Amino acid sequence: MTVTLPSNQRPVPGPRGRPILGMMPEMISDMLGLFSRTAREYGGIAQFKLLNKSYLLVTNPDYVKYILQDNYKNYIRGRSVETGRVLLGNGLPLIDGDFWLRERRMLQPAFHRERLGKLVNTVTAVIDTFMQDWAERARQHQTLDLDDEMMRLTLTVIIKSMFSSPMDDKIPALSHAFHVASKFMLWRSQQMVQLPLSLPLPRHIEYNRALHVLNDTIYPLIAEARKHPKDDLLGMMLDMRDADTGEGLSDKQARDEVVTIFFAGHETTAATMAWAFYLLSQHPEVEQRLRMELKSVLDGRAPTFADLPRLVYMQQVLNEVLRLYPAAYLFAREAIVDDVLDGYRIPANTLIFISPYVGHRDPKFWPNPERFDPERFTPEQVASRPRHVYYPFGEGPHVCIGNNFAVMEMQLILAMALQRFHLQLIPNHPIALKPEATLRPKHGMKMTVEAL
Repeated sequence: MTVTLPSNQRPVPGPRGRPILGMMPEMISDMLGLFSRTAREYGGIAQFKLLNKSYLLVTNPDYVKYILQDNYKNYIRGRSVETGRVLLGNGLPLIDGDFWLRERRMLQPAFHRERLGKLVNTVTAVIDTFMQDWAERARQHQTLDLDDEMMRLTLTVIIKSMFSSPMDDKIPALSHAFHVASKFMLWRSQQMVQLPLSLPLPRHIEYNRALHVLNDTIYPLIAEARKHPKDDLLGMMLDMRDADTGEGLSDKQARDEVVTIFFAGHETTAATMAWAFYLLSQHPEVEQRLRMELKSVLDGRAPTFADLPRLVYMQQVLNEVLRLYPAAYLFAREAIVDDVLDGYRIPANTLIFISPYVGHRDPKFWPNPERFDPERFTPEQVASRPRHVYYPFGEGPHVCIGNNFAVMEMQLILAMALQRFHLQLIPNHPIALKPEATLRPKHGMKMTVEAL
């Protein structure tokens, strides 16, 4: 049957796939490979089927801008985030509409860069503790798995930044519970059928126990923070008020935001740092230039908040790491009503995939895109590119609220590590992508650590 489109509309191209299955086998075996090939072969908007349902992949930067910024109200998170609610509830990245707008306006001031500067001493104290452990490991000629190290470090940073109350004794149980719950959320998102959590299945039992630990730890800390406000991240969040009503966060919403920040604020940073140390180990000339900048700006002392804007080359390096290995490598939007995008019809309820990983490798905007080159982010190079070709933290009104905290933490980790150590990938260690909740190294990141 031939479908006749209105004269002002054109069909969305894309791979045919197999009967019934569509592109599902390729999606399961190599999702990023599928998306990269599809964008390369069919252009900035492509359609494909998964189990007889149609989906779109959008990589054209003008189309990305339209969906995430110009007409963002029509493109919600929708179905793409539903499985996250088992753990994250109504955290900011999982809500839309007026509810999202209220929460975003209320929380935004807590994440302003200047307010986050108050947390620098907390962050550097945690990093220093880890660096002391690395020094001992270096003396014993032990290897480090930077993927695992960064996951533990960034989770400790976010817990200590969130709660300044003494809680060292709670961190192991809280970290374990969060790890169990996060793994379950990821596993559940991959299941075709979502069974009720009340069913006494082993996975459900383990998850429910972890959830109880999280809630039994977090709710009392929220109550304590209301009675005795502190200058930690939780205190800043609870201090925020709706400009129209004067209301603050409820206990439930505060809990959801805390757990969401745990999830979004540690694994993304950890993955980025693992890739950063890998890339530096492969590009000693970049690492050497970074060390020279650190010596010039810091001269051996610990970094402060005021130092960070002066670490210009370090920011270029981190931008290039985020280009090649964006932790948030994929996200989705769902159209509320029918729309037309540059002549392409977008039916209501269509799920649209947007991949910074694919967009950041488009050779039209990134010559020799697989090459690691921090010079891409000099002011002159940035000015020469269209604005919307680089979006590691998303784009438009829904841009990641924690991006300033993440960048600050990454700068501090990189500075303090490079001041004290040389890290080198162990010979023949396999490097492969593991695109799950974030873009992590599939086989970890095993490295030798040598004190300077």
